[in-house]
Amino acid sequence: MKALVLTAALTCTAGTASALCEDAWYLRNMAFDRAGYCFGSALGKSVFSAECSTKSPSLNDWDQRMVSAHKQLEASYSCKINTKGRHLASSLIGKLDDVDLLPTLSQFESSCVGYTGAPVTLTSGIGMRDSYPTGTIQGGATVHFRFEPWGGFEFVETETGTGWMPEGSVSPDDCTAFAG
Repeated sequence: MKALVLTAALTCTAGTASALCEDAWYLRNMAFDRAGYCFGSALGKSVFSAECSTKSPSLNDWDQRMVSAHKQLEASYSCKINTKGRHLASSLIGKLDDVDLLPTLSQFESSCVGYTGAPVTLTSGIGMRDSYPTGTIQGGATVHFRFEPWGGFEFVETETGTGWMPEGSVSPDDCTAFAG
């Protein structure tokens, strides 16, 4: 019963199409910002760095796949972001600064509430020699899964950070309640 109530609460709050649209727009455009893109829209200028170098950035393969996936996701939800405005309510703003490989949103999400397992280190990338720790999942944490896994890794969010971890590092058996 507790898991059912929690699932309903997550669906009513974090799972709205508007929130998904704003997060998808932010992730997609963060890749362009990192590639030096000079934004022309009021929203792009207010959300991303003023330091830029090009109107035609070159994205690496990883970022190009992520951008394409988010464009498809945005199209499937008929997303309409007001790029003339100066405010974006993406829950990801400021959470991905230490992440090297940007994740791809999933249409589905779940959460582990009250993590009971051993500490899990989150990293900036997957299987990269240059990856570095971005946080740790500790006992009692709530771990949010709302990104597509890739190459045996999954990207998660907690109250204290975000990052990649080996797939299956947190299972429903490690949770007081699991929703989703």
